[in-house]
Amino acid sequence: MLHTMPTGARGPVEGEPAPLFALPAVQGGTVALESYRDQKNVIIWFSRGFTCPYCLEYMGGIGQGYDDLVAADTEVIQVAPNLLASAQSFFPRFPWLYPFVCDPDKRLYAVYGLGDRGALEATRTAVVSFSYAVASGHGGAWVRGARIDVVNRNFLRRLHHHAMTALEQGLFFIDKAGIVRHRIVVGPIDAIPQSAELVALVRAHCVGAPGGRPVR
Repeated sequence: MLHTMPTGARGPVEGEPAPLFALPAVQGGTVALESYRDQKNVIIWFSRGFTCPYCLEYMGGIGQGYDDLVAADTEVIQVAPNLLASAQSFFPRFPWLYPFVCDPDKRLYAVYGLGDRGALEATRTAVVSFSYAVASGHGGAWVRGARIDVVNRNFLRRLHHHAMTALEQGLFFIDKAGIVRHRIVVGPIDAIPQSAELVALVRAHCVGAPGGRPVR
């Protein structure tokens, strides 16, 4: 379920309600943003999923500092443009600490204003990602991930996704009132903040006075 916005929408900015969604999780069940209202701050990380070697490293880094995020009353929801069955096949024994949800049609990316930077950027991204995966000793995992996410009944669509698109990444920091307090939008393979900086950003923007307004 998505609360959709018009095609080409700019996405939510600071001070606006975060668009609600409910998406299937790799861990099972459905993750609904609304369920965190009045309970936790939320960081939504729109990633490139398990076919991105950088994202796999970021996942590990967030996991290492996850206790600090929990201490700041914060949950991370990682959104990936992968097929649910493919992600479950790729991560059969991954020790999940936070939700990983799948949006293979990239509708939620569009709702949050994240766009595709085009085929030329996609080509560069693929070359850089593969080179990085090989250099870091994870070339086999990169190839395996791409194969798992492509070889299925949606073959042509998934092949286009991997070969022709360069989806932006985004991090949206949402307070307990469901309001976007901070956002970061970067390129497909640009670095994202890791746990210590994420905690600092939550404390700076989401932890505040009653009513959800951040303390200055």
